[in-house]
Amino acid sequence: MSNYRYRVQTSKFGLFAGITAHVVHPDTQPVGCDPISERVWIDTSQVEDGFRGTPLPLSSEEVEWLQRGLRHVVHHIECVDQNSYIVVAVRALEIVLVDYVEEALAPAIAGWAAQEFGFAGPHVTVRLVEPTRQYTFEWHS
Repeated sequence: MSNYRYRVQTSKFGLFAGITAHVVHPDTQPVGCDPISERVWIDTSQVEDGFRGTPLPLSSEEVEWLQRGLRHVVHHIECVDQNSYIVVAVRALEIVLVDYVEEALAPAIAGWAAQEFGFAGPHVTVRLVEPTRQYTFEWHS
């Protein structure tokens, strides 16, 4: 199990999301997990608050952002790991509400995957759009 902390700090905003996860290689197709590709799955069924150690139920939007992040790097995962079934089991999130937006989970889990599987992490540019205060995440190849 390993941890990755995604941080962005500018003069206008800060973002933070920490992910603790591990990889499982089941012998049969995973059950109770969400498919990312034909070989890669994500398990978000037992996530804890990484600071408090208490259960952390995820919203459907948070799960979707985690899935999106893995989809950005799934081809790298499949190139490195030749197992038939690869499950990324998310076990904890570190969230500081003042510096948290759900969208930050996507680059956080992509960064975790790059660290875990040993490939170059994605480059993601984040901008805060004024006056709407909405964040945009631009993924670069």
